[in-house]
Amino acid sequence: QEFLHQTESASVHRQHTRVPSPRILFVFLCFGLLTWVAAVVFASFQVTSKTLEARDELVASKSHALELSFERAHESLARAQRSLDSAARFLPVVQSVGWFPGIGREILLASDVIHSQRDIAQALSPMYDLGADLIRLSGLSWDSLRQASEGISPTVSFEDLPTETKRAILDRLAGSAKDLDLLSARVDLAQSELARLSQDSTFGPILNVLEPLREELAQMDPQLKILRIVAHILPTFAGLTEPSTNLVLFLNNNELRPGGGFIGSYGVLQAYGGDIQTLETQDVYALDNASASGVTTLAPEPLSEYNQATKWYFRDSNWSPDFSLSAQKSIELFLAEADVLENATDIPIAARVDNVIAFSPTYASDLLAITGSITVGGQTFTKDNVADLLEYQVQYGYAKEGLPLAQRKEILADLVNEMKSRLYALPASKWEAVSDVTQRALREKQLILYSANEAAQRVLKQADWAGVVESITPDAIMVVDANLASLKTDPVVDRTISYVIKRDALGKWIGRIDVTYKHTGAFDWKTTRYRTYTRVLVPVGSEFIAAQGTLVNDRIKDPSGVPGSVDVFEEVGMQAFGAFTAVEPGMSRTLSFEFALAPQVVAAIDDGQYDLTVFKQAGARAHALTLDLEFDKNVTHATPGEDPDEWGDAAYRLNTILDQDKEARVEL
Repeated sequence: QEFLHQTESASVHRQHTRVPSPRILFVFLCFGLLTWVAAVVFASFQVTSKTLEARDELVASKSHALELSFERAHESLARAQRSLDSAARFLPVVQSVGWFPGIGREILLASDVIHSQRDIAQALSPMYDLGADLIRLSGLSWDSLRQASEGISPTVSFEDLPTETKRAILDRLAGSAKDLDLLSARVDLAQSELARLSQDSTFGPILNVLEPLREELAQMDPQLKILRIVAHILPTFAGLTEPSTNLVLFLNNNELRPGGGFIGSYGVLQAYGGDIQTLETQDVYALDNASASGVTTLAPEPLSEYNQATKWYFRDSNWSPDFSLSAQKSIELFLAEADVLENATDIPIAARVDNVIAFSPTYASDLLAITGSITVGGQTFTKDNVADLLEYQVQYGYAKEGLPLAQRKEILADLVNEMKSRLYALPASKWEAVSDVTQRALREKQLILYSANEAAQRVLKQADWAGVVESITPDAIMVVDANLASLKTDPVVDRTISYVIKRDALGKWIGRIDVTYKHTGAFDWKTTRYRTYTRVLVPVGSEFIAAQGTLVNDRIKDPSGVPGSVDVFEEVGMQAFGAFTAVEPGMSRTLSFEFALAPQVVAAIDDGQYDLTVFKQAGARAHALTLDLEFDKNVTHATPGEDPDEWGDAAYRLNTILDQDKEARVEL
């Protein structure tokens, strides 16, 4: 027993001597902890620095692309990708401290930032490929590219390239339409993700990465969207595969009409293979007068009653507030009049029309601000005088020179051709300015497009470039003016549009639209009393109640100022109320329409989710817009927001400018 006892005791004693002492364990623990902390600090530094490096390279890649150096842009993308790969390798070490309160959330955001930067790099790569291909196809020398990127007007422009080269460039761009769709969608997603991350994060290094990228994508997005749309519509507008006939409408918004402005002049532009084969312009009266004997269609009643137009001529074809419908009518009346004329004529005509391009002097003025003044036909056109000078020369200047009426607007073709050459010759430093004014003109409906090609028209409609009036909100309104026999008076008439909603004494929901005209001009060669047939469009189901401010005719034809009647009808899928009124120089007048709200509008108010669209008339200048919408329950949220002193009640009040289609959402 003693032997066994002694043996067991010795064995147990030896086992106890092998256990490390607490001091040794503590040393090892401290060493391991310090090593882990050092690794986390080092990894955090690497993740931060590599992510910032990737950000800088992404920004640099865009700068290189703007310099037309797409090879260097790709090199920057490659360096950005390597930096992101390096940051991703160190990220698991940093994630080991994710269990600390407040830290884990920022680490997850850092991972999302790396992922978003990778998405951006992948999105940019095909766009740079496209740019490189277009440069290669152009065959331009490095010297020409350097001139363009350095802000020097290039010695060789797109206009100077051979026809085959132009076609190859435009074919490549048109062929990239679907890729650009995908790219645009990815950029949109990247912008949404960066916005979310910026909102969620309070960590300085993460915000330092996010904000510059958000700014770069915000600047890139509009240009990318234009490029995508252009790629889709190029085949039909530029005649890439077969000749294309474009009807060009010069909409004079100094004489406002429902579809943008009076068609004082028109042009026939023949394009093929990306080249403008011919562009002929003409005074609209030359065509209308020459074909008058064959015109049999009766004019809309307001045109005949207030403008003495017994027949519906091409010049009055844009009578619909929906430009796509006006364009179709313009094509119909143009082709009908062209068919009346003999083939041998000096008046530009065509056997078919594929597309319509319409623009106002407002857009022409904005372009002249970029290109500088243009002298053609002995006249110098500037951004300030283009509308007035064209009008004066047509009405008076050429008459003094004894030129026949048919030749008085040929100067337009010279002006358009010179403008095209100037735009082609602009340095790269001004391309963004051209893009900006073009986007604004499209947004404000000073430049509008239509295509008989269904696919192209669908793209134009989705992009809001087609001037389509189609409401998707429960409530919608539109005020449409038609200048009838009041010269070019619109520039001196200030308009204010007011929309009021409230319950009447019986609890019925009532709407009222007030249009106040203030005539700030005087009688002269281009200005007279303002005469307008005004339509207001509201949702179908609205019931007309009363109107004020209507007239049978103006002061000369009806000195007693007898109130006029109101036409009630449907058009463009909406309920319309129309009436005539007139305003003398130096005076103001308010035209009001009162109506019961449509059932779907009342239902939206009852459901607590009221949405409104206010459509801007094509060609119209920016007007003041006031919304005064009184509900029977408090407004909890609204977009756009009210002024702070308007919060906390049952009314939504907003003063804004109607320079484009506007939407408002009110939660009750």
